[in-house]
Amino acid sequence: MRNLHTSKIVAFLFCLLLLCPLNTWANDKPTKTSTERHIYTVIEFESTFMNRKKEKVMEVLGEPDNKWEHRGKKVWTYYKIIKDQEKLWNQNIMFDFGRVNYMWGNPPGQAGAGSGQ
Repeated sequence: MRNLHTSKIVAFLFCLLLLCPLNTWANDKPTKTSTERHIYTVIEFESTFMNRKKEKVMEVLGEPDNKWEHRGKKVWTYYKIIKDQEKLWNQNIMFDFGRVNYMWGNPPGQAGAGSGQ
């Protein structure tokens, strides 16, 4: 009788292991942290943020990596947020009357006004 209970327990555990995928216990992939940013294509970035209010940009992208002024208008720079030509680029956003008015990208190492590097 004791042997019968042992075989039932072993059979139950065997079936349990077959039904439950092993990756539920061995999930080695790190979870995405809140500090990671989405990498946009140029078209995706422009269509998402053009003519948006500063508050909306801040809500989605967070605090810019650099803030500066160009001809009296505020410019925010986000480092390495655009993927173009298989490389990561910085994206500059110029605001006029509190809305995104103009955008341009530049390579991360390129020196220029407001590059901050």
